[in-house]
Amino acid sequence: MTPQTTAPTTPAAPAGTLPRDALRQAADGWAPDSGSGTGHGAAMDCPAAGMPADRLARIAARRAFVALKLSFLHVIDGLDGQGELKARVREAEEPIELWALRAPVFAALTGDQAQQRGHRQLLNRSLESTFPATSPRLN
Repeated sequence: MTPQTTAPTTPAAPAGTLPRDALRQAADGWAPDSGSGTGHGAAMDCPAAGMPADRLARIAARRAFVALKLSFLHVIDGLDGQGELKARVREAEEPIELWALRAPVFAALTGDQAQQRGHRQLLNRSLESTFPATSPRLN
């Protein structure tokens, strides 16, 4: 029988700390370029990461959605007997959800009263500013 040799052991790291090799590997993931070719390293895995233009674009998209939702809420506020429609508008969390509700809201705004015409115009302008590709083009 051959005697068993044991590999030298390194002292255990104190509780709550990581060994140096683990820290070095973690730091390598945050390097400016960790081999992905993007130049962003592991920072791209973080949802809050990104270039300032990316953050500004997300903020602008959120503001556009809030403006659109406020327009919908203003328009349906004066409607009577539209409880389910009002609830669906309030529950909308994405612009596409409001886009899907445009037909029922316009149907509820039928009539020739000046206030309803104004509400239809407001809703049209809000939808055109959020979804510009859907507005009719005049030649």
